[in-house]
Amino acid sequence: MALETVVALSADQHPTVRSGVLESLGEVLHTFINTPTGPPEELLRLFLGRREDRRVRNGQQFAMTAPTSISQTPLEAFYAHPKRPLICAFNFPAVALTLGASQWGELRETYQDLTENPEPDVLRTLAASLGELARIIGPENARRDLVDVWWRLLRSDKLVRPKVVESLEELVKVVGAGVGKALVEGVLKAWNEDVFKDWREREVIQKTLVAWLRLLGVESLTLFRGLLMKGLEDAAATVREAAISAVSKVIVSAKTQLLTIVLLFL
Repeated sequence: MALETVVALSADQHPTVRSGVLESLGEVLHTFINTPTGPPEELLRLFLGRREDRRVRNGQQFAMTAPTSISQTPLEAFYAHPKRPLICAFNFPAVALTLGASQWGELRETYQDLTENPEPDVLRTLAASLGELARIIGPENARRDLVDVWWRLLRSDKLVRPKVVESLEELVKVVGAGVGKALVEGVLKAWNEDVFKDWREREVIQKTLVAWLRLLGVESLTLFRGLLMKGLEDAAATVREAAISAVSKVIVSAKTQLLTIVLLFL
């Protein structure tokens, strides 16, 4: 009965009803997390959209910026809803958790479409959930499908980049120290290239780098010295203060205080 109701409402004549269905689909799908067969395929398709709607997901097409055209059926309007990318991005971790890592292939194409969307709100939402999604889909899938997304988002909009930095700790926990070190090196390289123009981005890095060090180990102290020195030399006082706070935390994280002091300041 619930399946028939949701399907029928997705094709309702009233836009507000269709919007409500789209916004609730992630929650509806998540209710099937403990069922042996998982969510009904028809409900999953309503959430993911049709293959031909790729341009809606990746932001190339903004249908329904005006009232529904005469030639567009209510169901077509549902699939072309302009907020579909943002709603899907927000609900993606819950849907991925419902299906499990073994069925990531069912979601992969839609996820890749969303990562190509140019809207900062969509990308910011995806960036914020990178670590959580990595934990859900597992190391192999994360290394193949999420690491490249992280690299691209690192050099995207200034509203997106802080969330990319914040997601790195959880992402490294999944993909491992080898890949993680390369990602942290990417942060330093981007800073050297003046990518982080907003002081808030640089502050987030200083507040987060100690957690990275704990994951990568003291063998990466030279890399962290580079990031700390960037923070200590920063023009913004808040960034310098965050770097000073990080110094004491890094010393505690190291095997010996002497080793840390030598690596940080020589």
